[in-house]
Amino acid sequence: MATYNFNITASSVTQPADIGLGVSTDYVIANPLPASAYFTLETVPNNQGFYTASSPKNTSGSFTLGSGLSGLVQSDYIASVVVAPGGGTLTFVPKTTITAATLKLRGIGA
Repeated sequence: MATYNFNITASSVTQPADIGLGVSTDYVIANPLPASAYFTLETVPNNQGFYTASSPKNTSGSFTLGSGLSGLVQSDYIASVVVAPGGGTLTFVPKTTITAATLKLRGIGA
């Protein structure tokens, strides 16, 4: 199991390390804002800003929302949750191996 800390105000960072197939990964998401915000895992799109048949399906897998998180929206390329003030923990178990350079962590303010 891997654990990564992320502050919702960080905007966008690259996944800190590769994630193996089936490896449970916790994202501990801090939200210091006075209102709810969003946390997104996003496959890096191609040069034209799109996903294609050759794009890695980085968010294919299972998600568990901890306290403080709600509203999961997921596809094979992007997953997003609402993060209440204070934050919460998102657990992700991927169906594929993820190369760090192909996955972005994004915080989107209130």
